Amino acid sequence: MHVGCLLMGYCRASKDYMNVIAFLFGLPPHAGFRTSLLVLILIIIGVTASLYYLYYIQPQFTTSTSTTPPITTSTLLIDPSRINLEVEISSVDGVKEFRNIAMINVEDADSLLFKPIDVKTDGLSSISLSGRVLLVSDNNSYTIDMPCILRLNVSCPRITAIIPGYDAPLRIEPGRYLLSIELSWREARGHGMIYLSLSPRAYDAVIIYLGSYQPENTSSWITAEGSTRSYALLVDKTKTSTGRSGYGKFTIHVWIFEAAGEEYKKFKLELTSLETGKTVAALEVPIKKQGPYYQALLIVKAKPGKYLLKITDPVNLKIELRVEE
Repeated sequence: MHVGCLLMGYCRASKDYMNVIAFLFGLPPHAGFRTSLLVLILIIIGVTASLYYLYYIQPQFTTSTSTTPPITTSTLLIDPSRINLEVEISSVDGVKEFRNIAMINVEDADSLLFKPIDVKTDGLSSISLSGRVLLVSDNNSYTIDMPCILRLNVSCPRITAIIPGYDAPLRIEPGRYLLSIELSWREARGHGMIYLSLSPRAYDAVIIYLGSYQPENTSSWITAEGSTRSYALLVDKTKTSTGRSGYGKFTIHVWIFEAAGEEYKKFKLELTSLETGKTVAALEVPIKKQGPYYQALLIVKAKPGKYLLKITDPVNLKIELRVEE
């Protein structure tokens, strides 16, 4: 039955009803006329019912203000390379929260390193600014402290220990992470603004340890020069292109055969830029014995450039890698 009939409570489009309408208006009750008039009446009823639904049945939405501290990003950022935050400073000390401002997708094992890439102040003569990052997924959560992001004409004591995720890359398990950031300040003088830009992957390259095991098949992998039957460094490829993240990716396998009386506890790896000569990534890997072998499986992620991957302990091997855009 037509929705107009349901809402208005009647729908009398019978033959006799049409004859009555034709009689009242002095019009001939021909079949074609009756059909046209019926369609017109149904259209009118339908429009009336729609208006009735919109204004009396459908919930009305209104705007309201919230006491929750506002965030500077109007929409949820997806895998941002840069996060811009603004903080108004009107007190000596305080805290500002930016809740669920971005989504970071980690498809494979990845590393994050939060660093300020730009900090500006306006109207302040002194302040100390620190922060905290919270990453939450369905299965994991991570908290990263960021002490002394900004120090302007005041002291800012901090722990000397390396903070994973702030001083060095932090390995993150796969998942979809909601990102929240808390900023706190003290000893502020003046009334003004802080403009802060953070990068969640503030590195040119990173080495990620996956575990002490061997890949299923390395028959097509490339072996580093100097490898022997007792130890080897292998890569799945020596040349690759950047993905959506802006990094090229290599899979690395290092293994050493257990010699009589020898015991190994760690591998040391370095990745050096062949263009600048600087070490862009380094990692000490604790290793476990698997059968007669000590081995490690790793991932190297790097921005476009030419690199030299080296294992320096307990053996010395190296191989060149290249990432193109």
